[in-house]
Amino acid sequence: MDVIGWFVPPAALDDPRKNTRHRGIAKSLLTISLVVSLMLLGLIVVREAMPAAEYALFAAGIITPVLGALLIRATGDISLGMVLTNIGGIVIIGVWAFLSGGINSIALPGFLANLALQSTFGNTAILLVTGALLAAVLVFLYAATILDWLPVNMITNAEMPGMMLTAMLGSVGMVVLAGVTVARDRSTVKRLLRSAQHAAEQSSRAKTVFLTSVSNEFRTPLIAIRELVEKLRTEKANPLTNEQLASVERIATAGEHLLGLVTQVLDMSRIESGELRLNMEPVRCTDLILPCLALVEIEAQAKQIQLIDKGSAMPGWVVWADRALIKKVLLNLISNAITFNRAGGSVTVSCERKGTAYLRISIADTGPGVSPERRNDLFEPFSRLGAESGNVQGAGLSLAISKQLMDRMRGKIGFDSVEGLGSTFWVELPLAETHATQG
Repeated sequence: MDVIGWFVPPAALDDPRKNTRHRGIAKSLLTISLVVSLMLLGLIVVREAMPAAEYALFAAGIITPVLGALLIRATGDISLGMVLTNIGGIVIIGVWAFLSGGINSIALPGFLANLALQSTFGNTAILLVTGALLAAVLVFLYAATILDWLPVNMITNAEMPGMMLTAMLGSVGMVVLAGVTVARDRSTVKRLLRSAQHAAEQSSRAKTVFLTSVSNEFRTPLIAIRELVEKLRTEKANPLTNEQLASVERIATAGEHLLGLVTQVLDMSRIESGELRLNMEPVRCTDLILPCLALVEIEAQAKQIQLIDKGSAMPGWVVWADRALIKKVLLNLISNAITFNRAGGSVTVSCERKGTAYLRISIADTGPGVSPERRNDLFEPFSRLGAESGNVQGAGLSLAISKQLMDRMRGKIGFDSVEGLGSTFWVELPLAETHATQG
């Protein structure tokens, strides 16, 4: 019969790591009960007679860890069970010390065993609570000893050496046996974690291979559709009617949207698989900002968004970056600033030096801003603002890709936002002159 398994909470039985953790703690608590039982047998051997109070204290010391294990099984809360068990242990040892010499009692090694066991479990909060309570009990025992508050010692001088040996051996046994149990179970947990990590890495590699393969397979027919659409648009021999042209335009729009999504997924899979290669070089800010603004100009005009360029006015600034990748990042941010803006609003691109080593390129919009509850996951994959209303399409990958690209280029990306007034997304890149000096 699996006695230890009975002390594992039912909710943890199907999780190998939680199961192992709970089994280790149950073993440690039951080990304490076993060691206290052996100590009781040892004291019965070395002493002619024991007062009823000591029997009661040892019975409490045997039962308390078992009750703690039962509490953990019932609640599933390891911290609660451990705190109450250790408080019970400190109280029991404190009462035994009070009845057997106070601060000079042979029971004091039990305190150190109690504290050592807590440090083995690795919970800082429990250790601090136990340590504070233990310190308070020791101060009380000291005061009781010097102020002569103690009752008559129930252990005679003749019994003291055997009692001290038994107490010390019991404390050592308690720490060693429980420590060995926890160490073995932690080793099992580490093995399970390594296995889970290996499985996750394999799954991630398989996902990347799948996404890359599928994305490439999708791109080929989509590009063919785009070419066919363009051919239909420019057909001279048999020109399309206005209604047919409108249908072709809808096909073209849907195809471009789908091609953009596939391209984003492919970009993300290339970044995650490490296939993306960098070509770092000095790049003038003007050569980054002007092309990006030109690409989104038609989109901005369609939404009546004013594009304001304050960055190109300072052509002397040169950053250290991959030209193609930083353009992709800036284009993502400017496109988002237009997409999430209000009609008749504005998008402002500006530059400023940050410290002595970095240049910040900012894209400010006059949109609705980002709500506080969405700010933490904004750069996570597939996180889409506006998805709740269905007004904004996309895979929610542009910001995630931008962050990954900035990380690869050793740059920074972030944003500031005031809900209802707008947002400012920014990137920071090393200045080329600073990079050359450091290199």
